[in-house]
Amino acid sequence: MGKIMQIEDEHSWLCGVRLRNGRVVSWLALLQLFVTIVSLAQHVFSLIHFRKIFLCSFNETLSLQRTDEYSSFLSYDVIIFDFGLFHELIHVQECIANYLDGGYMRCLWCIGQVLATLGLLFLPCFTKQPHPLMLWPILIVQNSYCFGLMILTIATADKFLVSLLSPLNGHVNIRILVFFVGTLTNHFLNYVLWHYYWHIEADFKERTGLDVVPFWV
Repeated sequence: MGKIMQIEDEHSWLCGVRLRNGRVVSWLALLQLFVTIVSLAQHVFSLIHFRKIFLCSFNETLSLQRTDEYSSFLSYDVIIFDFGLFHELIHVQECIANYLDGGYMRCLWCIGQVLATLGLLFLPCFTKQPHPLMLWPILIVQNSYCFGLMILTIATADKFLVSLLSPLNGHVNIRILVFFVGTLTNHFLNYVLWHYYWHIEADFKERTGLDVVPFWV
């Protein structure tokens, strides 16, 4: 595995090609920003058309009250890569977020994630030698995001196994593939992001001789 991919603090190697971790993080953050903006757009769309924070439902009766276009866009929970997967696995009638608080925390989360990701992407525009604390917002958001996806995966692991071991169902398996590709991509971003942070932190200490958070000393 080390010959195919190797992650260090400043650089990563993929099939012998050296890539700067800052650039890898930026590419993956752009992809995540797109996903988050689409997720936030679902809230805006729901508020404009239905005066609901997140009218995401698989209920057929409710779907009849919406056009096919509305039903399609609001029947997916993009932020957790759920394109009907959990409706198939655990027979939920609404998106997972609606069972927690109706979707309000999901909306706030999307806003926070957009801001943190934009902060990371625009960081090189303001300074070539960022202070490590500038990366803390995206680190906190990304760690929480990965933790949430991990909890969701563990909570439904038995359903995943049953589905994978049952007679082949291409429709469900594609949705499982999308979920795991999205989840693993975010874990990979988190892993590279931490190495990138450690590089920034080491460079900061070498240049200044100071600790990142002096009041902890």
